[in-house]
Amino acid sequence: MNISWIKLSVMVLCLLSAILCPAQERAYHERYDAECQLALSFWVSHEAEFKAIGSKAGVSARFLFALVAPEISQFGYLSDRAQTYILKVMYVQRGKAYADFSIGRFQMKPSFIERLEQCLRAESTLCTLFPEVLFTAESERAERAERIKRLESMEWQLVYLALFCRVVQQRFEHIVFADETEKLQFYANAYNVGFHLNASRLQQTQGAYFPHLSRQKYRYADISLWFYQNIQLD
Repeated sequence: MNISWIKLSVMVLCLLSAILCPAQERAYHERYDAECQLALSFWVSHEAEFKAIGSKAGVSARFLFALVAPEISQFGYLSDRAQTYILKVMYVQRGKAYADFSIGRFQMKPSFIERLEQCLRAESTLCTLFPEVLFTAESERAERAERIKRLESMEWQLVYLALFCRVVQQRFEHIVFADETEKLQFYANAYNVGFHLNASRLQQTQGAYFPHLSRQKYRYADISLWFYQNIQLD
């Protein structure tokens, strides 16, 4: 048999093998090592703020940070300011049906906050814990403008994160978690795909959807767990 033909056949087989059996995917913290290190540095710089809001959230500061750490690690990949400004104007003028987008290091959307507010108004104990969240604005448009202003503040995003934890705690108080890490992954799923979903949906969420703009996707809850296990504690 012709040697050149043998070489060509081997090359074709190698190429097909590479296509059909791609290299093993790297873990999130390996693929985004620099971004993860920046997120961990953010924890070191803001640990006091997470600790301050922890008691209000009913969870540890470490738990709180791990919930939003994946978003913090991707913060540098956000769209440009001009586009974000246009979306903010559209939301204030028309509402979430016309513009619903992520804001700030924790990547919270106006619709996420509005859903939290609905839960707050429906539960008196939450109103007692978070009276500052309730609006006194005279119109829905003024409320939307104030909501956007709040979301641009890390202090307010921490308050909303604490409220989120309390809402999840109340909605799923019947669930007994085996340990803190199982609880974290459930809460992380709720943060990523929606706390309004039912318990079975959140417990069964195995899809890889994060980061949104990346070809290779990861499970958000797995990333949260990695941060939980790797942050530096005082």
